[in-house]
Amino acid sequence: AGDRYGAHMKLNFEVVIDASIRDVWAAFADTRNMDRWQQNFLSYTQKSGAPGQPGSIAEITYDENGRKVVLTETITERREDAFLAAGYESSHGSTLIVNRFEAVDGSTTRWTAWCNFRFRGVMKLMSLFLGGSIRKRTEGDMQRFKLMVETDIAGTQT
Repeated sequence: AGDRYGAHMKLNFEVVIDASIRDVWAAFADTRNMDRWQQNFLSYTQKSGAPGQPGSIAEITYDENGRKVVLTETITERREDAFLAAGYESSHGSTLIVNRFEAVDGSTTRWTAWCNFRFRGVMKLMSLFLGGSIRKRTEGDMQRFKLMVETDIAGTQT
């Protein structure tokens, strides 16, 4: 019944990156890069399991207008170079994000992200107004990631 009130939202994103799938995956899988491309990122703290592997749990903290927001990340599936799925829980709701990487050719990679948001409490109502800002923020993060990877790769190629 909650879904009638905007408690559920699905968004899909895609970006093409001028770098090999191996280089894109390496940059994506390295949590030390998160502050370089994720807006408002503060910290990533591994809590249990092998980092980035199915079943691992981490806390990711963001600064949202001066307020700390902590997400609990649980990796649900991983296929090296191609696929990473994770669930994110917070006091505002839960999100499932499936990231897929596919080689367009030897030096170009397509990153597709499918995001399924479920909101709780007052965020159910707020979700009616958040779609545009969530889309803008995620597209911005993906563009920053693309720039980071292309700049790093361009800087190391001979």
